[in-house]
Amino acid sequence: MRVVVVGAGIAGAVTALALSREGHEVHILEGAAEVARGASHANAGLISPGHCFSWAEPGVMRMAVKAAIGLGDGIGICQPWRPSLIRWGLQFNRQSTHLRWLANSRAALALSAYSRDVQFGADPISLDAYDGKHTGILYLYGANDAPGDHDAQLLSDAGEAFESLDSDRLLTREPALQLATIRFDKATYSPNDGTGDAARYAAAALTKAMTLGAQLHLSEPVHSFEQSGTRITAVRSNRNRYETDAVVIATGLASRELLAGIGYDLPIQAVTGYSASYEGDFSCLPRVGAVSIPHKIAWTAFGENRVRFTGFADIGMPGHARSAKRFDALTRFAASVLPEVRKFEPYLWIGQRPMTPDNLPFLGQGRHANLWLNCGHGAMGWTMSSGCAQILADLIGKRTPKIDLAPYRCDRFHSMQTGDQPHQE
Repeated sequence: MRVVVVGAGIAGAVTALALSREGHEVHILEGAAEVARGASHANAGLISPGHCFSWAEPGVMRMAVKAAIGLGDGIGICQPWRPSLIRWGLQFNRQSTHLRWLANSRAALALSAYSRDVQFGADPISLDAYDGKHTGILYLYGANDAPGDHDAQLLSDAGEAFESLDSDRLLTREPALQLATIRFDKATYSPNDGTGDAARYAAAALTKAMTLGAQLHLSEPVHSFEQSGTRITAVRSNRNRYETDAVVIATGLASRELLAGIGYDLPIQAVTGYSASYEGDFSCLPRVGAVSIPHKIAWTAFGENRVRFTGFADIGMPGHARSAKRFDALTRFAASVLPEVRKFEPYLWIGQRPMTPDNLPFLGQGRHANLWLNCGHGAMGWTMSSGCAQILADLIGKRTPKIDLAPYRCDRFHSMQTGDQPHQE
């Protein structure tokens, strides 16, 4: 089967590899001149089922009100408030009831855990190829903070291993924190979680896919689709026309605009994050990835000489002043955790996470019989990438996926315009 994969970030790259392994003729179309230049480029690097719970939690609107008036701690809302942002916010709020938060968190955990197991399972990409580690992640709390009331139960119900650590056991697990000027009172340690450079993984996946016959087309943004009835018959880029048997949309935030032209109205909103990466001769680097839950900042080391701090969530596109303030806070926090970073000039990066109102991706068949969605992963694109790729390979190969796809269906917000209903070929 000839398959066009649109997007060469982490989602598109891993999907292309999964399809190439099955013998499909795969063409990857990417608008940028390099792979993984969007949200995959310098993200947190965490493969984190241990804390993938939905951001649309009970009480979130109180935080949103504070953010709207500039009092949010780690969360902000960027003006202008366009109609699409307001609509997305109302949908986000509807997902923040207790029951919906539980359901969405269970669905995120099911997909994330499955994806991690696929990534580290049979025929994996070498850890060395992307500075990967399968040594766990620490989720940290201060003296006045604690895990959510249902976090432990959700992990237990899903069969996820985790360990509660006091401050002494935490320092034994992560000796690098002994140098920190900020103190953490407790932590949840998820030993099966992992870390790695998502951009390097995407490049490695594409290299492997191309050895299997896949073709990568850079600097070719897609601008239209040709249709016949309920099928996509061809994809047009700025340079070429590609006839196709199936199309996979894995373009993150750009998926919303790309699909609007053929009748889709996907509520995917930009939620901006920030990272500061340091490279040099460190005397002590963190052993495992970590997230300070109250500060909304994560960090992980890559190899022997790199460490990255990532954090914050600004809904919309920030201006220069907000970005400068975020980077100042992020680099100060980095120095409080790992004082040695003061010796090095950070590489600063801003990325837009493609977030849906329930924090679950659009995954599976679209309204067209041969169009498949793999977009809207929010902050979990790296975590969910391998599982989503395998699921799409199963669907295109007419096999039943290992997990229930109902929570990720593309019409769950009634977001598509009236038209032909999906059907199986």
